Amino acid sequence: MAQKEELLRSIKKAMQGEMDSVTLYANAAAHSQDPEVREFFSARREEERRHYNYLLKYYQEIAQDKCPPEEELAALQQPNLHPMFSAAFVQRIGADQYLFSAISTALLLEKDAFEHYHKCSLLTDNITLQSFFGLLEKWEIRHYDELLGIQKDAEIYYWEQNNFEPF
Repeated sequence: MAQKEELLRSIKKAMQGEMDSVTLYANAAAHSQDPEVREFFSARREEERRHYNYLLKYYQEIAQDKCPPEEELAALQQPNLHPMFSAAFVQRIGADQYLFSAISTALLLEKDAFEHYHKCSLLTDNITLQSFFGLLEKWEIRHYDELLGIQKDAEIYYWEQNNFEPF
């Protein structure tokens, strides 16, 4: 019983993290007038919303002592990778402090998410739930890696534009 309650608490925490990401990405999309930037943040918002909805479904099933069917994991298969980011895209992120901050904040949320999903996978003995959390962990790691690349490239552009030089 204690394991079930701990698992439910973990799923609730994960749901909150996903909703934080949805809000962050929605705000960043609304902030930009650039179609490519808006599309990027909007697509991320929808991915995080899907994660939230799956977590909600799993939460409800576990709360009712149901075992989520393994077939549902097939619906969570990895979406196509976002196309390569153009230099112009990275420059627009680097030139806009709000968007650059959104990327930085998103990195923290994604890192927290993949670490949390890893802990959740260790918390349950249910193989389906282990696979579920493992898949979400992989998604968040991929998001993190993509965002880290954007942040690094945008930071270089930001420094160049502002003539910052090392000491």
